[in-house]
Formats: sequence, structure tokens, C-alpha cells
Amino acid sequence: MTMQMYSPNIILAAYTHFGAKGLKGVGMYHIVKEAWKRGWVEKVIAVSKSHCQYEFNLDLVDTFPGESRLIYGLGQFRDKVWREFPSRWLSELIFDRYAASRLTGTGKILITTPGLVRTARRAKSFGYTTFLYGGHSDPAFLLQQIQIERSVFGLKNPRQNRSRSWEMARFAAHIDTSDYILAISEFAAKTYVQQGFPPERIFIVPLGVDLAKFSATPPPSGNDFTYLFMAHASGSTGILKGLPYLLQAWDEMRLQHARLLICGHIGQEVQDLVSRYRTRFTNVEFTGSVSDPVKYYQRASVLVFPSLAEGFGKVVLEAMASGRPVITTSIPKPVVRDGIDGFYISPRDVPDLKEKMLYFYNRPEEVGRMGMNASEQARRFSWDRFSVQVADIVARAAVDRPLASSDLSVQLANGR
Repeated sequence: MTMQMYSPNIILAAYTHFGAKGLKGVGMYHIVKEAWKRGWVEKVIAVSKSHCQYEFNLDLVDTFPGESRLIYGLGQFRDKVWREFPSRWLSELIFDRYAASRLTGTGKILITTPGLVRTARRAKSFGYTTFLYGGHSDPAFLLQQIQIERSVFGLKNPRQNRSRSWEMARFAAHIDTSDYILAISEFAAKTYVQQGFPPERIFIVPLGVDLAKFSATPPPSGNDFTYLFMAHASGSTGILKGLPYLLQAWDEMRLQHARLLICGHIGQEVQDLVSRYRTRFTNVEFTGSVSDPVKYYQRASVLVFPSLAEGFGKVVLEAMASGRPVITTSIPKPVVRDGIDGFYISPRDVPDLKEKMLYFYNRPEEVGRMGMNASEQARRFSWDRFSVQVADIVARAAVDRPLASSDLSVQLANGR
């Protein structure tokens, strides 16, 4: 009997605009794409579906009343009236109550985004098998890293981060109600294990990349060697992205005929740190948020991404698909092959970062060679592969089979 003969009833509850542009909307579509093709999806509960850009039976998508108008309004109130208003936390709480109310029946499979505690608990009361899509590292680890950075740079705890702590607390409570975690990198999986989650119940499913959108182009041939730092297209460069360490390295190297592009909204805490360097550089361009990252990958020679804590870091895979070598911490491991597609660096290690940046600056021919390697490696990480892998994992859970741990899960259990 093949796995295809099983028919699990899958429900996805996702605090996102299903199938819309943006990592979570796209990722949540691909979480259930293959399962939907196999006829296994009973329902998707999401904030909205009106901007879905993919083929899907939208009659299966149960959206929050008014779609996103209430959530949008709460965000506007924060932006225009009260900056400390916890709009994200409150919006997630309201959506969680709605999603929980839409669950019925017994013995199904629920996949959720982090923070939907009430939904997960109600599912457990109905005898569901629950999967948490761990799109981030473990919340306790994230908060620990934030405190380290604040201590290193002498930053005070801003009031607006109170809501972040509330969100992380809900995330942590959600972990406790989950049968399994779908982690999107080896790095993220290890943070869950460090906080006590059983490694045999964690499955590592690296994200995919849109290979039609991001394709390899020759490296730039201009006079300036261009390094690129990229937060995700519409995202924010927060304190955990490692930007201060990159700016320190840049300041110390004083390279001639080189430029640094920094793409992404600069978060409040990082703005204070960046301001120490802004007036000292004439060869750094801050673009702010970018709607289309493709042209920036094409302008770049190398992507530099010294992030301290991520779920995955999708910009690494986008840069690789675009034919660019990468310099990054071990967060997207095992996607990047060290010394083949680029280099891994130690977090907060400015000398190590400078060494790897200078490697490419002094050997421009390596940009093309490693960039070609990176492009070929990226093709192994399509969204179709991601979707099939998720569907196969939940199918085994549906028939109450022991989920055979992947090799990476075994390595986690053995501490490797």
C-alpha cells in the first residue's frame, strides 16, 4: 500500500494573507499545495484570501470576518495614534479565537503558524494531531539573543518591545501543545531542542525559492565591487540581523572601489547604532524597504548576511538562485555548502567577517565560480520539493505511524 492511498483530513490555521506576496503568505500556500492536489485539505483558516496569487480552491479558505479590515485598522491606529499600541499581539489574539471556533470533528491534522495557542489547545481536545510550523527560532532563544545585543551595545529596553515579549510568550505556550514541529532550518531545530523539545518530533523542511523569479545572471562588471545586505523585501532590519557588525567590518576595511548596499527598513534600535556610522561612509547606500529585490541581487557581487537568529533567512536562497555567493552565519544550514557556494561565519565575529569579505574582493573570479555553484544548489530547493516533503510527513502522522526521523533529526538527537 502506498502513502498516496491514505486520506488525512488536514486543516491549516495561518495568521497570514493566504497565497499573497510575502514570505508567510507564500509559504503557507506551499505548506498545503501538495496536500490539496492529493485531496487531503479540508479547510484553510486565514486572515484573507483575496490576494492569493496561486491556483487553489478558494472555497476551502475560511477567512476572518471582513478579511483584513480589522487587523489593518489596528495597525493604522498603532502607526498614526499610539506607537506603543500592541496591534500585532492583539490582532493575533483575535484571529486565534476565531480560528479555534472554526474547528469541528475529531481525529484530524492541524498545522498552525506560531502563537495560535487557543486553536492548538482546542484541536488537542478534539483528538487532532498538531503540527507547529516553526517559522522562527525558539522564542526563548530569540529573547536571549535580543538581551545579549542590548547589553553589548548599551541599549535600553524600549517600551514597544513589550508586545514582542507577549508574542513570544504565546509562541512558547503554543510549542507546549504541539505534537510535532516543522522547523525550516537545522539552526532553528537546534534552538527548540536546546529548550527541551524532543528532537525526534522535529522535522527539518528548508524553505523553497521561486526559481522563475530568481534566476542566475552574470556578476556585475563595473568598477565597484558591490556587497549586498538584504532584509526580506518588505521587512525590517532588526537588532538580530547583525548589521552593526557588518558596518564595523566595513569601517575597518576601508576598501577602495567597493560599495555596500543595505536593503530593508532600519528598525528603531538599529537606527541608533547605524547613526554612529552614517556620516563616516560615502560608499554605503541605504535603500530602505524594497518591493522588488531582484534588481539588487543583480547589482551585487556577494550577499553578506551576518544574522544572529532567524528561522531560515530566505534572502540567502534568493541570492544563491540569482547566481551570487553568500557570506552568512550557519542559520540556513544545510542549504549553503561552505567553501562551495560561499562561506559560513561565526556570529558577532568581525575578524571572520572581514576575512571572508576580503576573500571575494581579492579574488573576483571566485564570485562567478561560487555564484554558479550557488545557483545550481538553489535549484534543489524548489517550493514543489518543500510542499511534497510536508505532505509526506503529515501523511505518515495521519495513519498513526511512527514518523521516521530524518538524518538531520538523528544528528540533533546525537548532539551533532
